[in-house]
Amino acid sequence: MIKSKVYFCLFALFSISFSCFAGAIPNRETISLNGQWAFFVDSTSTPTINWAEKGLPEALKRTVLVPHTWNVEKGLEKYTGVCWYERTFDVSNTQLVKTIRLQFDAVYHSATIYINGKKAGEHLSSGYNRFFIDISSFIKTGNNTLTVCVNNDFSRNNIPFLKSYDWANDGGIYRNVSLVFTEPQAVKNIKVIGTPNGSKGTADISVSFIDYSKIDFSKLKLMVTITEENQPANKVIFNSELKGKVEKEGFKASLNFDKINPWHFDAPNLYKLTLELFVDGNLKDEYTTVFGFRSIKVEKNRYVLNGEPMRLMGVEWMPGSNMERGMAETTADLEKNLKLMKNANCIFTRFHWQQDEAVFDWCDRNGILIQEEIPYWGGATMLNDTLLALGRKHLDEMTENHYNHPSIISWGIGNELESHNPENVSRLKILYNEAKEIDTSRLVNFVSNKLHKGKPVEKNYVPDASGEFDMLMFNEYYSTWFGKSIDVIGGELDRISAEYNNSPMTISEWGLCEPAHKGGDPRRIKEMAEQLEIYGSKDYVAGAIYFCLNDYRTHMGEDFTYAYPLRVHGVCDIFGTPKPSYYTLKKESSPVIIKSVEVKKGTANITLSGKTTIPSYTLRNYVIVCGNEKVVIDKLKPGQEKTFKIKLKANQFSILRPTGFEVVNHKF
Repeated sequence: MIKSKVYFCLFALFSISFSCFAGAIPNRETISLNGQWAFFVDSTSTPTINWAEKGLPEALKRTVLVPHTWNVEKGLEKYTGVCWYERTFDVSNTQLVKTIRLQFDAVYHSATIYINGKKAGEHLSSGYNRFFIDISSFIKTGNNTLTVCVNNDFSRNNIPFLKSYDWANDGGIYRNVSLVFTEPQAVKNIKVIGTPNGSKGTADISVSFIDYSKIDFSKLKLMVTITEENQPANKVIFNSELKGKVEKEGFKASLNFDKINPWHFDAPNLYKLTLELFVDGNLKDEYTTVFGFRSIKVEKNRYVLNGEPMRLMGVEWMPGSNMERGMAETTADLEKNLKLMKNANCIFTRFHWQQDEAVFDWCDRNGILIQEEIPYWGGATMLNDTLLALGRKHLDEMTENHYNHPSIISWGIGNELESHNPENVSRLKILYNEAKEIDTSRLVNFVSNKLHKGKPVEKNYVPDASGEFDMLMFNEYYSTWFGKSIDVIGGELDRISAEYNNSPMTISEWGLCEPAHKGGDPRRIKEMAEQLEIYGSKDYVAGAIYFCLNDYRTHMGEDFTYAYPLRVHGVCDIFGTPKPSYYTLKKESSPVIIKSVEVKKGTANITLSGKTTIPSYTLRNYVIVCGNEKVVIDKLKPGQEKTFKIKLKANQFSILRPTGFEVVNHKF
């Protein structure tokens, strides 16, 4: 019926077709503001002039493409301070009656936003998190001017604190910018906890609203459709009104399902939830999110994913290292590095700071487990009241933005602080408790490089903060930064474990940083394998994350080959080209061992064993491929040995994950 009316309007009465559609916009409309912006480096004004009122100076402004950071531009690589961005956009009469918000996916590190010369809002000291600014009252019909003042100075009122962090200080509007138009009655966010229980599952749903004062719950109706996503089928598992109750200015509901497909890094099954908001029978908003059914806990020295104990292996990647774009990396840039991780059998990673939505979406769809962290970093970061308040802000924004991603299994509350300092420990525990109140479905961890500071006899000794969290996480650098040797690692790990009540531990970093430490990639290869063997021999070690995937841009780097300093710390170079150590990482990170290969009369008998060291998890529906021949490994548990026969159709065979990523390639 609707299609026939449109056909009639367009073809039979073309003269009125414009009036049929003029001004008609969806209830929710998102318009990209990426692209050309005027840009001005405000390095000469003291104090800073409000260029939003005056207009950017014609003689000094130029055009840049947003997303953008100035710290990859010649002459500005090390510039810290204020810069200005400006562009215009049009708003129609129909759009003017909507609630109008600006969505910034990130601006580093502080942003003040002006509309038509007037301050509309600000977002300070939280430069890696998405934020919204309501600009409805500042907008006029027709052309509007948006001006953004951005500051990336090294500040003690910022996280990361002053210069206490090991990545690039890239200032700018370096992620996407959008205009979002909605009705006054509209959804702010939907949070979903999908919990599997065997083949069954529960979805706990929480709906928040942009303006609660505009919601009359007696007239509200929420219709929800949940559909399989990233799965072979697109089966609808729910399509009905969402029944629940109002709690704490939100709407909460719980749905039970007799059959769901859990999310796993080898089976990244997702579900798309679409909610329609009706008031008095009129559709006011439509909002979509994606989630998965996934559980995670720590039990008996193991990560337990969906009830399966496992030992995890991964690598950390330092984003923002594209030499042309810096932190303003494209989705293609991000995916290139994520593919390098997954192709190296690394299914576990950390991020020192909050990442773009595209990173987590890729990991959701391809299977990488993540700890996302507040960027508290380094010994200079002492958690006073200001930094505690900023930590709360970062935690709230990080969890609000990324709550539904099943790939995120842990929230991290910092890295390498003075973790025996009583004030730091006390404040970290506060944030641990608040994170647990926000999200009961994930782990919460703190990463230490001081767990090896053993118990002295002093009465005032304070145990390491990591022991107060869900998993001991230890950046283990005995053979490099700690000034010792690999020979001491085994005994030291045993001592630490005993001091912390035999708690499970993850080696959250280990690796070789050049040129601070000598030996190059040959040493990296040797020590990577030797150290992982030690970790795997310790039953209390539940996982290990190598540092790191790439050589990276950092203001505290020791390599000055290029205009911005680097750290040579990766198994890939600054351009993402694998070094020989990359292939060692891939081999060591494989969950399967090829025990033997016997070839007879055109058939290969391949005997495989599931690893029991690190990594260690059950293989399900992996595939042996030789030419056009395929044999399915239906199930191979850690420690289990099986022999598979396959016809020889090539001079090599590969073992592939269910997602298609190669685990190992063996040549005859």
